[in-house]
Amino acid sequence: MTRHPLIKTAWVLFAALFLTVQGLSQAHAITNGGVDHTHDGVACDVALVTAEQAVITPPADIPELVILPSRETGFIAPTSFEYRQFEGRAPPPRGPPLQF
Repeated sequence: MTRHPLIKTAWVLFAALFLTVQGLSQAHAITNGGVDHTHDGVACDVALVTAEQAVITPPADIPELVILPSRETGFIAPTSFEYRQFEGRAPPPRGPPLQF
């Protein structure tokens, strides 16, 4: 992002302020339970949106497993692995040899 420590500190403080205000707002909404209330004669707009909604989960639809017949190919899977060894050598070096 940036190397200046003052800007980094400002971003951290801004994020902390944002999260603190969000937390206080949610705590206030939970405390009042979503009912209409006022603060010094002014109606408070912070309320729980999901206070009266019920969460309904639909039943899980599990499809039936269908196994289709396959054609016989005559292929027999190997039961053990064969370790192949190559007879080649490494490619030649790209530069002149180093001399000490």
